[in-house]
Amino acid sequence: MAPQSPSRPRRSRLRRAALATATALIAVSGLAARPAAADTTLPTLAYAGEVTVAEELSYNPTGEFIFPSILHASEYFVAPLAEWYLYYAPHENPGGISLMYADSLDGPWTEYAANPLIANVWSPYYSVNHVSSPDAIWNQEAGELFLYYHGGNDQTRYATSTDGITFSYGGTAVDNAMGGTTTTETSYARVFRHPDPASAYHYGMFYMENTTANSRRIRVAESVDGRTWTVRPTPIVTPGSLDAGNVSAANLWEFDGQLYIVYHASSKKIFARTIDPTLTTVGAPVVLYQASGVGDDVGRVASPELVTDNGTLYQFYEAGDRLNATVAYAKATLAPPAYALDVDAVATTGCTSAGLATITVAATNGSTAPTDVRLTTAIGERKVTGLAAGATFAPTLTSTGASLAAGTVTVKAFARVDGVAYEDTWSVPYGGISC
Repeated sequence: MAPQSPSRPRRSRLRRAALATATALIAVSGLAARPAAADTTLPTLAYAGEVTVAEELSYNPTGEFIFPSILHASEYFVAPLAEWYLYYAPHENPGGISLMYADSLDGPWTEYAANPLIANVWSPYYSVNHVSSPDAIWNQEAGELFLYYHGGNDQTRYATSTDGITFSYGGTAVDNAMGGTTTTETSYARVFRHPDPASAYHYGMFYMENTTANSRRIRVAESVDGRTWTVRPTPIVTPGSLDAGNVSAANLWEFDGQLYIVYHASSKKIFARTIDPTLTTVGAPVVLYQASGVGDDVGRVASPELVTDNGTLYQFYEAGDRLNATVAYAKATLAPPAYALDVDAVATTGCTSAGLATITVAATNGSTAPTDVRLTTAIGERKVTGLAAGATFAPTLTSTGASLAAGTVTVKAFARVDGVAYEDTWSVPYGGISC
């Protein structure tokens, strides 16, 4: 059969501002540590609910859950279980790295049926009393998810995955020996893209070190590949007058063009301090969040994980005393972003000379910044990274048959501007065709 003319173009003008997954795990340039005058300069987070309801979870060996880590799964996996993944774990023996997933950060969250993903015994690599404190980051160089966790308390390990569910053991990232002779614990690590553009390292890590003086503090480690790490000789945060003796579970967060190190302390509060991109200079502590007294949000709050999506700041965290905590979340509405994604997309159908149906999608970046664009169709997917302003990405996908029903192309655009991530998704229609 001779090829037919392409169907009539369907055009969708894609222009909107969408502030998306700007988490602690971002690379930022041109930022400097500057003091926060008062906690009113930071968002006011309001308690929004409990995520890990122990009575509703099948994997619940100890009745407590800690250390939430959020991953925007659809940004990295072709067919994820949902838009978002939440990794968490019990802390008390045996622990166990677990997964929940949801299409919205507000839930509802669904427990993965085969938890735990990673247990305290992984033959032939280790057998320890517990594994806990998961932290997930996409390793760009490896093209895989790296998940860091401790087990036992003397070392932080890592495992890798291409789907976020099935993991291969990686090894030890940092351990007590790397901290020095007085180090007794190496745990509660968070990993992020290194924010210093001049650094030879691609990844940074904050982790908790306990010492022979039984004083917990925050150390910095750096890595080129996320596998082999160098620990700095001195801690970045040591306990002060507001901390009641210990600090732990630090994370990197960027807000309004400023980097912060956020962490919890024995005073049962979450603090934020300004920090420069070299991860060297910190400002004075400011209270970012303390328990609201509502529901399970009482007493201690800990292990903050901050994620921004569609103009809302989400903080996932531990609520409750140690070994009796639950994962909860709080929210704050942010001012509208100053940047707008602008993509002009056209989807057409046609035929090859062999009589196979095709879909051609032409996506033009009308934004002022380089933009990642992913095009998903019924017959396949194509992606371009860093599409220049004004440039067009126009792949043609070929089906295995002679006809296609009318449908839509899902267009996802992602850009990072001044340290802030912007993302949006649209549907572009195309007509059916029979070749």
